[in-house]
Amino acid sequence: MFGQLKSPEGCSVEQLSREDVPQITMLLGTWYPDIRVGTESRHLEPSFYDKDVYLQGESPDRPVYAFICRDLATRDIIGLMTLERNVRGLQLSATMGAVEPSQRGLGLGQLGISLLEQVGRSIGAEVVLYYSTLKLARVQRNAEHRGFKLVGLVPAFDVDAIAPNTVKRVYEALYAKVLVGPERVHLPDWNALIPTTRALYTHLFGPHPSAAASEGAPPSLTVPASAQVPTSASEVRHG
Repeated sequence: MFGQLKSPEGCSVEQLSREDVPQITMLLGTWYPDIRVGTESRHLEPSFYDKDVYLQGESPDRPVYAFICRDLATRDIIGLMTLERNVRGLQLSATMGAVEPSQRGLGLGQLGISLLEQVGRSIGAEVVLYYSTLKLARVQRNAEHRGFKLVGLVPAFDVDAIAPNTVKRVYEALYAKVLVGPERVHLPDWNALIPTTRALYTHLFGPHPSAAASEGAPPSLTVPASAQVPTSASEVRHG
């Protein structure tokens, strides 16, 4: 699955193994205290790995892939990322990423987003989705740097600790990247869109071909940026 994905210097990426589950559940609570509330809290439960996670040498039919990053010198685990596939919808989404605090700044965030795309292509996903916290600007920049398109802000998406002893529902950003060519993407019927939907579509993807035609301009064959695919292998690789 990793293809020619390049890890930051001094780090390696591997699939999570069963023997590492007790350690990773302990480390996550230390690295990322906010994980104790909300959807991501399932990563602290051993039963989640037993039921849903595809571990090294075990059932590939489980929906969640889990990858750890190790320090090559010490073999310490310094990061975890999980991805969840929707087989029927040919989708892959990033469900959680966490990095040991002293190791932030190495580029593991960008590596995680590249991993999402690489694994998606490897398993035949046609679109990959990335939900980003709005607490950290660098997480949003990482997604844009890797060519993901911001397609929405989801209000009250999840539960998060916003301050000591204060838990509220929070907004998250939704990014998408389409991994198939434009011939596989059907644009919505412009006449079926209400004014607010038309305005949002135009803001995100530019003028709709039917909108241009209805105004007397030649129909544009431009495909929305979210539906475009890299034109060279170098755009796919992380490096």
